[in-house]
Amino acid sequence: MRFTVEKIPLYFQPMKSTPKNLLLLFTVLLLAGCFRNDIRTVTFEIQQLRTPEAARLLTQSLHGLSGITEVRPDLENKTFTVVFNGRELYLKNIEYAIVTGGFDLPHWPAESADKAKLPEELR
Repeated sequence: MRFTVEKIPLYFQPMKSTPKNLLLLFTVLLLAGCFRNDIRTVTFEIQQLRTPEAARLLTQSLHGLSGITEVRPDLENKTFTVVFNGRELYLKNIEYAIVTGGFDLPHWPAESADKAKLPEELR
């Protein structure tokens, strides 16, 4: 009995097409995960938020930050709610803008030089 080796055609050659397969897989994974919205809402307790002027100044201090979609001051409860895109802006950036605007946060008091920029009734 004699054995012969026949060549079987392979349509998929794993070693030769690995870079192409990896590129395709990488592209599919990238497209699936990159375009999700990351809309976040955070509420700050700000004791100096007593007047409409304070709300205007606080909103103005956040004006230069990109990614903020909405701000909602609540004078009665002394809270300030910010809705922002977490892929463009970080929470620390918002906190820093509030503090450099002269407003105190419970865990981060404003510098006295920044508070001096505020009107007397808001200090």
